[in-house]
Amino acid sequence: MQLGRNLAIPLYEQLASELRRQIKTGKLKPGGALAPETALVAKFKVSRITARKALDLLADEGLIVRRQGKGTFVAPPKIRQDLHTLRGFAEVMAERDGAQVMQVVEFGMVRADTRVARALGVAVGDSVLRINRRHLLSDDPVAFAIIYIPAALGSSFALDEVSTTPIYTLLAQKAHIEIKRATQVIRAIAADVATAKELALPKSAPVMIVERVTYSTEEKPVEFILLTYRGDRHELAMELFRDAKENVFRSRDSVEGSLHES
Repeated sequence: MQLGRNLAIPLYEQLASELRRQIKTGKLKPGGALAPETALVAKFKVSRITARKALDLLADEGLIVRRQGKGTFVAPPKIRQDLHTLRGFAEVMAERDGAQVMQVVEFGMVRADTRVARALGVAVGDSVLRINRRHLLSDDPVAFAIIYIPAALGSSFALDEVSTTPIYTLLAQKAHIEIKRATQVIRAIAADVATAKELALPKSAPVMIVERVTYSTEEKPVEFILLTYRGDRHELAMELFRDAKENVFRSRDSVEGSLHES
């Protein structure tokens, strides 16, 4: 492909568009190496600065990753999770191409600390089942979960089951719990040493952490989870609707005027 030198679109954007097309169509496959800057310069007859700016643009979009001393590679596709329905991460992963593996790092009863007790509605020191589980996709770690289940429910779970089965499925099949809703908070943080090790990341790499409490149809907490996602492998999506009556801009003067009138 020849770049249009008389077009209004800058050359680096044209080059990025061509490489983006090759990634989207599968000509450049996930994990595959991109041509080095010198090869792009020769092939597309552009300056090295132009080639670098094009790659910078694709890196900012998350389409490519640079590995020091190794080169530039097509990034694996991001795992998109829609937030308008309640599903466990293992359920989301089951829909992906590639083999999902759940590695159980820890499994057993522990004493609930203040945070866990508050989330599950139990007393501090009560027994709860704790499951530390690492999720891999095509052998790459993509998420790490710390899961707490009330002892009365988790006592029926077996290690081999939590290695292969979503927690919501186990709650339904083993504890006869019907899930109603969940509350969750999502934060962006820097990975600490322990998290970075579990996710094969450098220390302080960006990650997303989801803190979620799930409730049964009887409004009882049945699961408390701290789920950490690799920031470079995930994206969260939701559909939002605007209420034309509620979302009306009011100037500061009008707000203060209404307060004085009241």
